[in-house]
Amino acid sequence: MNHWPTGIGAWGWAQTAIELATQTNVGSSDSTIAYDSVAPHYARHRSGHAFVTETLHDLQAKSAGGPTLEIGCGTGVYAAALTRTGAHSVFGMDPSRQMLRRAAKGKRLAYLQGRATSLPFADQSLGTIFSVNVIHHLDSADGYFREAFRALKPGGILCTATDSPAIIERRQPLSHYWPATVPVELDRYHSLETLSTEMTQAGFTRVEECESRSEFTVTDSGAYRDKAFSCLQLIPEADFARGLRAMETDLRRGPLTGVSELVFLSAKRA
Repeated sequence: MNHWPTGIGAWGWAQTAIELATQTNVGSSDSTIAYDSVAPHYARHRSGHAFVTETLHDLQAKSAGGPTLEIGCGTGVYAAALTRTGAHSVFGMDPSRQMLRRAAKGKRLAYLQGRATSLPFADQSLGTIFSVNVIHHLDSADGYFREAFRALKPGGILCTATDSPAIIERRQPLSHYWPATVPVELDRYHSLETLSTEMTQAGFTRVEECESRSEFTVTDSGAYRDKAFSCLQLIPEADFARGLRAMETDLRRGPLTGVSELVFLSAKRA
C-alpha cells in the first residue's frame, strides 16, 4: 500500500487525489445504497451543524497537532468547516467518487477516495482522525480503529461521532414521520459500549463520551423527498410515501422543529 506524504509538499498531489485514487470498491455495510447516485441530493441538502464543527475544533486543539483526516467525508461539509476554524491541513476520504466530485473546495483542503481500513498515510503522521455518523457504514469498525491508531501521532486524537439507541428513537423529524427507520437504524448502528471497547482494544486510552445537540427548522420536505438521509432508502416505499405525505401536510400548517443529536467518543493515542 502506498503511504502518501502529509506535509505542505503533498498538496500538489492531494489536489488531484480523486483522479489518482484506486477504483477498488470500498466495502460498506450499506451495500443496498448507491452513494454515487445519491451524491447530488447530499450535496444539495446536507449542510452540517455548527455544534459538530465546534466539538471537533475543540478536540483538535487538544491533539498533538498535524494534519486532520475525516473518514466518510461525503461532500466535505465538516472537512471544509474545520479549515474555516483554523485547521492548517485537512484531508477528506470517502468511497464514493461522485460525493468527492461535489465536495466543498477550500484552501488547505484535499480529498481522496479510499478505505477506512487501509489509510494511505504513513505511520504516526496525522494529528486528528474523525468521522461523523459514518462508523455504522463500515464493515469493520475494529479494523478501522487499528488503522487509525497506526496513522495517528502519539497524542493524536480519534473521534467517532455516532447515535445512541435513545437518539435514534427520538430523532426529529425522521423517527416521527418514518418510524420504520427506527428498527433499521438500531440494527445497523454499533452500541456505544462496543465502539468504546474496540477503540480501547486498538490501543487508545481513556475513551471519553459526550453528547451534544441543536435544533433546526424544517420549512421544506425536499431533503426528505430526495432521501438525503440513508435510512430513508432502507425502508419499504409504502412507509416512505406515508411519512412524506404526513410531513408535507404538517408543513402546510407551518415550519417544523428538528433536532440533531450526536454522541462523541474520543480518545488519544498515548
